[in-house]
Amino acid sequence: MKDIKNDLDIYYAAGNANTQRQEDEITGIIKKRNSAGWRLIATSTAIVDTKNNFSNLYLFWEKE
Repeated sequence: MKDIKNDLDIYYAAGNANTQRQEDEITGIIKKRNSAGWRLIATSTAIVDTKNNFSNLYLFWEKE
């Protein structure tokens, strides 16, 4: 039987303007996880501050 692990990264307060800094940070998270053998299986967002249009980005990972 396979031993499958699951994990979650939360990128807090991604603003309504997609900045290069945010793109670089998210890319860094994905590269670090991929190099450690994790596979991105899903993403989701949730609005946490409607006044300022801030949301969280959830990255769901799987690894055998």
